Formats: sequence, structure tokens, C-alpha cells
Amino acid sequence: MKNKIKMNQLSGHRQLVTIGCVALLPSMHAVAQQPILEEVMVTAQLRAESALDVPISIAAVDGERIGSLAITSLQELTAYIPNVNINNGALTPNLFIRGIGSGTNAGFEQSVGMYIDGVYAGRAALSAVPITMDLERVEVLKGPQGILFGRNAIAGAISITSAKPSDELEGFVEALWSPDHNEQQYNVTVSGPITDTLAGRFAVRYDSLDGWWSDVSNQEEGPNFDNVYARGSLRWDASDKITVDAKYEIGDFFTDNNPGVIYQSDFVGQPNFAGTIPFPVISERDRGASDAPNERDVETDVFALTVNWDLDFATFTSISAYSGYTRIDESNTDLAATASLNRFTDEQYDQYSQELRLISNGEGKFDWVVGGYYQQADLEVRRINTDLDFALSGPLSVPALVIVDGAQPVTQLFDQEAESWAVFGQGTWSASETLRFTAGVRYQEERKDLDKINPPNPALGFRLGPNVLFANPFTGQLTSDVRSHRFENLERNDDVVTFTLNSQWYPMEETMLYASVSTGFKAGGFDEAYSGPGEAIRLGNPLTGQPNGVVVPGVDASVLEYEDEQVVSYEIGAKMKLLNGAAELNVALFQTEYEDLQVSSLVGDVFRVSNAGEATSRGVEIDGRAILSEQFTIAASLAYLDATYDTFDGATCTIPQATDPMNNPGCLRPDSTNIVVPGETGGQDLSGQTLTYAPEWSANINAVYTVPLTPRLDLRTSVDVNYRNEFYSALDLDPNTVHESYTQLNVRMTLASNDGKWSVSLIGKNLTDEVTYAWRNDVAFTNSNSYFAIVERPLSVALQGRYRF
Repeated sequence: MKNKIKMNQLSGHRQLVTIGCVALLPSMHAVAQQPILEEVMVTAQLRAESALDVPISIAAVDGERIGSLAITSLQELTAYIPNVNINNGALTPNLFIRGIGSGTNAGFEQSVGMYIDGVYAGRAALSAVPITMDLERVEVLKGPQGILFGRNAIAGAISITSAKPSDELEGFVEALWSPDHNEQQYNVTVSGPITDTLAGRFAVRYDSLDGWWSDVSNQEEGPNFDNVYARGSLRWDASDKITVDAKYEIGDFFTDNNPGVIYQSDFVGQPNFAGTIPFPVISERDRGASDAPNERDVETDVFALTVNWDLDFATFTSISAYSGYTRIDESNTDLAATASLNRFTDEQYDQYSQELRLISNGEGKFDWVVGGYYQQADLEVRRINTDLDFALSGPLSVPALVIVDGAQPVTQLFDQEAESWAVFGQGTWSASETLRFTAGVRYQEERKDLDKINPPNPALGFRLGPNVLFANPFTGQLTSDVRSHRFENLERNDDVVTFTLNSQWYPMEETMLYASVSTGFKAGGFDEAYSGPGEAIRLGNPLTGQPNGVVVPGVDASVLEYEDEQVVSYEIGAKMKLLNGAAELNVALFQTEYEDLQVSSLVGDVFRVSNAGEATSRGVEIDGRAILSEQFTIAASLAYLDATYDTFDGATCTIPQATDPMNNPGCLRPDSTNIVVPGETGGQDLSGQTLTYAPEWSANINAVYTVPLTPRLDLRTSVDVNYRNEFYSALDLDPNTVHESYTQLNVRMTLASNDGKWSVSLIGKNLTDEVTYAWRNDVAFTNSNSYFAIVERPLSVALQGRYRF
């Protein structure tokens, strides 16, 4: 192809592939005197090529750009990429692309796949790794990626490539300090040859933060974090045809005093039955109340061994990897200043994977990739309700469960083993100099084995006036049995064939049009949060809890299962170089149709899972960049998203619908009539309503201007404006939980030597001090019209210095 990019163009400083429409273009006369944009190289199709030659909606950010913006997390990075939302939610990180994500349940597979140096990160907790440290690049691929990546990614993929060992000695030291919240970050990287055939690289980071939120009950501030992370890598040139890369990562990430706030309640300042106040304060950002520490400690452990063997006609690649973590949570689950429900969670995960693939050398009319993938993963989640007395939260929408004083808590167990394997192939035929066709297919099988045990606790009852009853006085069912179960040796098997087809046409030099259709798959599984009865329920005395020998049927193990999710996606787009290479413009139009969308709803005190029928995500994405002079570059993006449920008639009712149905209709009986009696069981019909984390409009503008102060000294100013339209994070779409539209402004001023040796930067983030939230939802099991949010960081200013050697 005339515009095929050679490998040697990977060198040099790469710019941000933003993500937007070209906001300003100079005249054709002026362009003749201007430089051209540097190419951005990606490996989205497992071979190095220009991003403009990849028939996928893709955003790529190089490591130099990430460092220059002082981006410390994927959450900050994706603020620059419309239709992508990554944040730390109430319990687990949320990863959403084009309105599709995994929801809140430990049993879910990832809808947005994350791949670090080609290794699939099978759990959201692995995103605790500061993967923005010492990187070569980050690629965000939108839409289902069902063929070439190790695991199916039904909504999109985030591919992170860390920096590799260098042939010459180099490195850098970097420090960042923010006086606003005593943020500190220190990075050290050293790379270079060890022998003639062996090179190594070592990178380490320490960071901490004292936070901006106050706990008025415990007189503490947060969120506080204290993280240590290290990565070591080796590259061995075993021969002129074989290269071996080994990498080991280890990290310890501690956070406490999660910034949860009650932003609305009818019960603020009022006492509960015991005379204590569950919600003593209401705040839009900086104050909350808690009786539990809200601590989280995640320890990660990752090893990967990659072998590349040049066979002349193709390259053989083997990736062997282990990823694991332990996560300890102590959480104030009730969001109140009373011991209504506090939990301890111990989660452990181990993943082993092996990928083999053969990639053609790209010298003929037909390029191809074939391969296979195997993964084995063990997930064990242990939960203990350390405190449980629902009535301490005030008026309730559920039975007033309580564990009587002095009783020992029981340990709930979710122990799952998962095994999957796949074979795949993809080929591209260059029919002419201007026309290419690609087809790919993948077959995958997945098996899950589960033991889920929630032992009965004879001290579990519910309050009725001044008394505690241990069985329902009308049915005689023991409360301990209604909230306990033992499901063992459960098994689920899924198999699926996914495919992709696309065509690329170059109507003129430096312009590519493409059209594609692809399918994706996310395996079904088991509900980790289920806390209901098992297959049998004993009857007994309500006052003593003594069984009377009578047993009635409960529910079978099918109550745990949710079905697999499938998708078909259509996309057409254009990628263009303009003004003799001084500008680029990308446009993508997409429609993605999901069946059996897996969702998670807050019901009482737990998140319950189900399948939501059908959903469609459609929209337009425009992004571009331009270099207006040697000193001035600009990039921008604009995205429109219409992501809605086509059918979802069993959604959870909102708290106002359930507690005051006469004034808040919409909670429906099975016959589709409105419920009029508070507390009656029903569900919403959300067909035609928006998905969560799906703002209709989002946009970004970035401008960088460099002023030479002396022959050796430059002043660079970078300005970013990020916009998000309103969206929901709560699945019931309660109007009280909407996230308002916002615009954030970030500015960075850098004094740097023009040889790249050193720099000093002043960094301002969220300079408009917008109040934003990672999560909004109703407070568990109370009907006091109470809502909580996880607040995001306010305005901050930091000083950063870097020295290269």
C-alpha cells in the first residue's frame, strides 16, 4: 500500500491521537510552510501499523504524553476520550465504553477487556496497578474485540504496552507534590544493557494522598492512599531470530476513608429507634459520616514471558503469564454513621494463561494471523457481616434484619474455578492498491465450577417492635434459612463462534474509508452477591428460633445463574490526512446491538444480577488533530451517543416508586398495572430508556503551545477542556441519581530544556472546581429518600520535576 508505514517511524516523540474533530485549520498557503504531524503507531491488529490504517475506532496515547500530562490512572486518561468512562465505583472499578460495562458483581466477566503487554487482566481489581507508569503507549479500541485478543472483549479493549529495556543506559527520576491534599509521587526508571545479548529495565513508583473529604463521626480525612509498585523486565536476544521478554510486577495499594457522601435524605439529623443518628450530616462534596474504617488493601503479582521467533515467512509468538491479587475490604456498606451493615471481604484471584500465535510477515497480497488461547482462573471471595442491624438506618424498605448481640458472624464463600480455551484466525486480502478485505473467526469454550455457601446463623432474626423474631410469624420460616444456602458442585458451560468482516478502501492517497460488522460474547455465570435461601427452608418457633422438624422447599441453584451476553456491531468510518500531513480527521458511525445484557441492581442490601433483554448503542465519534506551526498543535474530539434498552421490563423500582407509588407511578405488577400499595413487589419497564454511564454528548479540546525562551530553554503550555453531558450510574434510573453535565479545565505549564534532559511543571487539574461523582445510588434498605455518592477529586495544583539521564 502506498501509505503503509514502516517500522522505523516508531521512533521519536509521538503525539496524543486525540480524539476529536479538528477545531481550527490554517489556510492551504500557510500549510506549505508548516511541519507535518508525526505518525502514531499501534498494534491493535497484532502488528505495528499506522493508526490511520486500522479499520477500528481507536484512541492511542503515547507514554511521553501521559507523563507530560501527569496522568496517574486510567480514570484520568479516559477523561480525554469521549464515550469511555472508567472510575472507582462503590465496590469495584467501573469500565464502560459506549455505555456498556460490567456492573457491580464479583461474578461478572469484564465487558471492557484490559490487556497489559498482551496479557488479559481478568478482574477489575487488577486496574489498581498504576499502568500509566513508564509506558510505551495505551490504545483504547471501541466496540467488540472478539477475534485477536486473548479473551473476548464485548464492549471494547484497553491495551497497555510498557516501555521495554533499551540498548543504551538511560533512565529518569521524577517527583510530584501537590500541597492541596499533600499528594506525593516519586518515580525512578533505569534501563540499559547487562550483557551483549541481555538488557534490563527497572521502574518503581511510590505515591500517597491525604484527601479532601472529612468524616465528621471519626474526625478523619480521606481518601488516603499509600501505594508502592515495581516492575522489572528483561530482554534476551537469544539469536538473530529469537527474542525473549520477561516481566515481573508487584504492587501494594492501600486506601482508606473512601469519600462517600449523603447528598439527599429526609432523615438527616433524626434519631433511629436506639436514639443514635444514622445521617448526621448532608453534603455535596466534602463531608460524610461513617462508623467503619472503609479500608481497602490490594496486593498484585504479575509475571509474563513472551517469546518471538522470526520464521522468515511469519513470526511465532508465545505469551505465558500469571496474574493474581488479594484484596481485603472493610466497608461501611450501609453508608450510615451506625452499625446497620458493615462487611469484611477477602478476595483472592489467580489466573494462568497461555497464548500461541503465528503472524505472517506482511509481504504478500494476503496477511494472516492464526492462534490459540488457554486460561485457567480461580476466584475465591469470603464475606463476613461484621455488624448487622438494619433498623439503625431509620425507616426501612426491607425487613429489619438483625444479628443479636454477642453472636459470632458466619463466613460466606464464593469459590469459582473457570477454564476457557479458544482458537482463532484472521486474514486480510489486498485485492488492489486501494482495496482490502478482512475476515476473522474465533471459536471459544468456557467452563465454570462453583461452590457457594452461606451458612445459617441461628442468631439472625428481624425486629418487630421491641422484640426480635427468628422466624416469620405467619409462615414459620426461619430467618436464618431464608438468608442462607449451600450450593455445591455447580457447573456452567458456554461455547460460541464469533466473527468479524471489514473492508477498507483508499479512494485517494492518505484517505481510508472502512465498513465492518463484528460479533462478540461475554460468558454467563453465577451471582456472587446472592444472599437468599437454598433448596430447603426449615420452619420453627418465631420467639426462640427452635426448628420444629418441618421443612419446605426453597429455590434451586438456577437462581444463581445469569445467561451469556452476545453482541453484533456495525461500523463505518473514515480516516484522513489533510493539508499535506499537517492535520488528521477521523469519523466513525456505529450501531451495536446487545442481547441478554448482564446488569446489576441494588436490591435491599446487595447488588443482584439479571439479564436485561436487548439494548442498542449507536452514535457518531469525530476526532482530529492539527499542527498549526512548529510551536502550536491542537486536537479535539466530539461524540454523540444514543445507548438505550430495547427491552428491559423487570428493572428494579426506585425507592420513591416502592415507598410512595401513588405519587411516583411506574413500579408495575406482572400484569403491567401500576402498584398502588407501598412495599408490593414489582418492577420497572425501562424499555427505551438510557443505559448507565452513557452521556449523550462528550467532547475534548487540547491545545499545546511552545515558546522558545532561549536557544536551550522552552516554555510549553498545555490546556485541556473536557466535557460530559448528564448520565446515570444507578441502574434503576432514579431521577435523584442523575450526574449533571460538567466541563473540566486542566492546564499545565512546563519549563524544559529542549534536549529533553529536564523539566519543571506546574499542573492544575479541574481548575473550574466542578463537583463530580464516580457513583450515585440510593442508600441500601432505607426508604427515607436517602442517596449517596462517591465524590471525585476537586481542584488541585501540583509541582512536578523530571530529570533524564
